[in-house]
Amino acid sequence: MTTPPPWVDDLFPFPTPPALAKLIDIAWEHAFTDEDQYDDGVVITHYDFMFDLACAPLAPKGWEHTYPGPSRGGDFVPLWATPELIQFGHLGTGICVGWVIPAPELQGSDHPVALFGHRPAARVIAGDTRAGLEWMLSLGLRKDGLRDDDRSLIARLAAELDINPAPEHGVTPDGRDVVVPLELAVPSGWRHVPSTFGVGFDNGIGVLAPADAFAEYSLLLRSSKLDEILTEAARLLDAGYPATALLELTDAFHEDPDRLPDLHPLWSRAYHDLGRPQYANRLDLMLATYGPER
Repeated sequence: MTTPPPWVDDLFPFPTPPALAKLIDIAWEHAFTDEDQYDDGVVITHYDFMFDLACAPLAPKGWEHTYPGPSRGGDFVPLWATPELIQFGHLGTGICVGWVIPAPELQGSDHPVALFGHRPAARVIAGDTRAGLEWMLSLGLRKDGLRDDDRSLIARLAAELDINPAPEHGVTPDGRDVVVPLELAVPSGWRHVPSTFGVGFDNGIGVLAPADAFAEYSLLLRSSKLDEILTEAARLLDAGYPATALLELTDAFHEDPDRLPDLHPLWSRAYHDLGRPQYANRLDLMLATYGPER
């Protein structure tokens, strides 16, 4: 077969940003073997010089018999991540790469890219998917023993995406990672309140929500004790300030991820009150995956 069938763009809860869709297009060409078999593993591992894709399209209609299992990775929240971090790849070292999406109801067409899953919070590497892939390709060029065919693939991707990866991109002259700030588009009448957790590279992403969903800072208790955090979050939710409650609960999780079972009920309520039920569902998945009954 010379032309593979089209893939269905249902990998994420939103359309795949064009830059990542281009990568999937290229990997998709190689997923169909001479025996007319569909191999989703080829799609997932096609870029393993920089990362493996976290999910791949299902076998096309009429090809289900060639790969009867579900090909996509499914909805998954990596260890230590929060529902606002949507994974599209992983480095094979416990580190994931994906988008920072604090307010899914805004339906943005692209999002900042971060590394996460290796410790609480996240490290922003780029302002959008295209820049994030330039960062990843540059990381690939820094690897020892990079094969010639991988260098050729990097050159093709750079041309397709109109980007300029280079080994020195994303690092300082002394080899340290460049700090990239989290920059979010804040609609009129909304606020982005940064997290109080983290220093340096790895930080909580904070909360983006309508301004009237936040309480005045002077009204906050600011405790590190779990029982006081839960009492304060419940008070904020009852008073109509789910954004501030979400900020408090997320920071409490970052400080100690083992608190997840205790934080879960109020954390889920905060998402529902903000109109983000999909994140409450991801929180349920976190509890099922990492909670005490796992």
